[in-house]
Amino acid sequence: MFTKKKYFLIGLMFILSIVLVACGNSETDGDGGGDSDGDSDGDTVTLKFAHEEGQGDVQDLYANKFKEVLEEKSDGKFEVDVYTAGTLGTNADVLQSLQTGAIELAITSPGFSGDVIPESNIMSIPFLFSDDLEVNRKVLDESEALYGPLAEQYEDKGITPFKFWLEGFMWWTANKEISTPDDMKGVKMRTMPSNLIIKAYEHMGASPQSTDSGEIYTMLQTKGIDAQENPLFYVYSSNFHEVQDYLMDSKHHIYTTVTAANQDFFEGLDEADQELIEEVVQEVNDWSFDMQDEQAQEALDGIQEEEIEVIELTTEEREAFKEMTLDVRDDYKAESDAAKEILETIEKEIEEAEEEVGN
Repeated sequence: MFTKKKYFLIGLMFILSIVLVACGNSETDGDGGGDSDGDSDGDTVTLKFAHEEGQGDVQDLYANKFKEVLEEKSDGKFEVDVYTAGTLGTNADVLQSLQTGAIELAITSPGFSGDVIPESNIMSIPFLFSDDLEVNRKVLDESEALYGPLAEQYEDKGITPFKFWLEGFMWWTANKEISTPDDMKGVKMRTMPSNLIIKAYEHMGASPQSTDSGEIYTMLQTKGIDAQENPLFYVYSSNFHEVQDYLMDSKHHIYTTVTAANQDFFEGLDEADQELIEEVVQEVNDWSFDMQDEQAQEALDGIQEEEIEVIELTTEEREAFKEMTLDVRDDYKAESDAAKEILETIEKEIEEAEEEVGN
């Protein structure tokens, strides 16, 4: 005869068996969301991807294209959350978050990383790269200097750089025409917070001012600064042409940036996932070259509808500015043995690429 205690124990065992079966089913169910560890095959890995520009700008288009392609090619294993400029703090904060692993992916440019990784300032040396964007595209895609000694400098800071890519030429806007060194004397030129960029403008005779990007419009409007440099799409999207009288096609350098990952995160992925992310970066890089060209043309068309004078510097005028900034190359090489190797190698690569593309 069963006692009440025996009935209770049988009932308890029955309930526990149901709970265990349910738990077992939930562990094998791939529909549930996972965390960023990705330890379970069924988990979704969410990646935080931050960049330095606003919604609809070139970096934002790039990051969202990356999101689209990676999520599709991974069959939903990876999800990407894109963060625009200012969402996670300043651009310096984003770089630090990438180093510490607070975010997994970022687009970062030498104008903001140059003081942390001095060798990345190779991208900020005026008049170093070619006037032909196809040449620059080839160098950025294949350079032994960039993916050898420069990449090592990023890795030393806990960052895995995938690909360097361009957002077009930098242009000057100003309250007056700037086409000769005399025109540049004393001009309060807004620059990014990079010591090398500041030195370059000092060599050109300007009075460089490191101003937060969110303050440029107001500073131009109130005459706190006289001029600024940026790629065309950014000039247009930020409406700088509304408070400036002249736009100079100076081609003093290309705006270059790099898509990178936190090193510990990336090296913690299995080989197949690493290869997938690298494949997606290459695909998006190829796509971005035409995209940035289209954005630049649309910006120029829009700017020219306003009352602003567009001036294209001649080869001779550009050469005069180049001569004034050659000492910056020595400043760069003095940073380290790696910097010297990077500059000397990339100078040769640019020359070889110009010959190859020209043929």
